[in-house]
Amino acid sequence: MTVVGSGTVVPNPERRQSCVAVECGGELIVFDLGSGALRGMLRAGLDPLEVDRVFLTHFHPDHTVDLPALLFTARYGSESPRTRPLHVCGPEPFAAFWDSLSGAWGEWISGDYLRITELPHGGGHLELPGGPLSWGPVPHRPESVGYRLAGDRGDFVYTGDTSYGEPVVALARGAHTLLTECSFPDESPVEGHLTPSGAATAAREAGVRRLVLTHLYPKVDTPELPERVRAAGFDGEVAVARDGMTLEV
Repeated sequence: MTVVGSGTVVPNPERRQSCVAVECGGELIVFDLGSGALRGMLRAGLDPLEVDRVFLTHFHPDHTVDLPALLFTARYGSESPRTRPLHVCGPEPFAAFWDSLSGAWGEWISGDYLRITELPHGGGHLELPGGPLSWGPVPHRPESVGYRLAGDRGDFVYTGDTSYGEPVVALARGAHTLLTECSFPDESPVEGHLTPSGAATAAREAGVRRLVLTHLYPKVDTPELPERVRAAGFDGEVAVARDGMTLEV
């Protein structure tokens, strides 16, 4: 698992917008594609042209703006036209979101290799070469979902943007690694987002072994962040995401 972008809508030269890449079962899977994701993949040693699947958590620009860039690259960015399928998936109403993109960009982001799938917001699962992928709603936007990828050595969960709630705990229960946002400090929370204590509570109640914090706004992005999470009651491994960070599950 590679953190491609750990930042937010706030410009930060050290943190691109949200994106995480997972190499599993011989596939390169990308969750979210915020601004800078393609360049971030290259810096991390990953080839955007080798992406097999894209899964979006919701439709905010800082999670989706590089999707047209990836599709434009897939169509025109190599000497040989792409024939290998590229699966692009998002929660309902993803079909309407895709229609809007297609209306704006047309043939520049189209191709016979594209497989566009709208995922039921209430949850479900897909059988991927590396193991089953499941998803479920999380409290942020009406369409927001988080994803769980199961593996032989443990499960990986990515929430996207979310606040604390039982759906987040249920999605992450028993997972090895939970990659979740931690946007604002406890003293200045913002609705729809997690604070250090909220992330700690969700991770503790879910019983995860490792908590990785991403989507960091400047106010919370301080050296004291891991200790704040531990002080809130999570005694597992705590890591603060940085662009280019690679972890194994």
